[in-house]
Amino acid sequence: MFCTSCGQKISDKADFCTECGASIKNNKIPHTEHHNKKTRGDLEQRAWYRFLKVIYLLFFISAILATIGISWAEKPRRTIDGNLSSIACDNGKYYAPAKNSIWVIGDTLDYTDDKHARILCKYDTLDFYNYRYSNEFIAKNYVFKPIYEKTDYVSWIAYSLLAIVIVWLVLRIIKLAFFYIAIGHKPKIEDFKKII
Repeated sequence: MFCTSCGQKISDKADFCTECGASIKNNKIPHTEHHNKKTRGDLEQRAWYRFLKVIYLLFFISAILATIGISWAEKPRRTIDGNLSSIACDNGKYYAPAKNSIWVIGDTLDYTDDKHARILCKYDTLDFYNYRYSNEFIAKNYVFKPIYEKTDYVSWIAYSLLAIVIVWLVLRIIKLAFFYIAIGHKPKIEDFKKII
């Protein structure tokens, strides 16, 4: 048994607490209940526990920030559809960049793709690396007409929020598991309600 005033362990037959002198008739509580409460409260007084709380908090913040960072890196970007976009040549012909080994990244063709588009429009060939075209200057003879792919932001936001919630739940369950292992505090329904 333990004294309800000071928490000192006392004999089952004692009428007064030997530590604080409080009357303990009808104030005795079972060892296990008081032990759990006192041990969890005592953890706050221990330096290693406070240090562990700081580490847990830093890990918690790092995990959430990492999830947000990875999610942001996967954010849909405005990209050009290489099959629907077209290179409109001055001679009236049209070519789809992706079908002609011209891989468009930005709104305009870069230096190499621009050179390939000029050769394609003048000679109607994909033989970009043939020596006869290597040093020949060809004036710009096309107009690039980009068509953009549809960006799907809705599913990206949904998956990002789901990932953050899952990381948060896992970290909260780790916290409950720690208290179960460290002081034998069995998780109750109320603990899981706090998580949710």
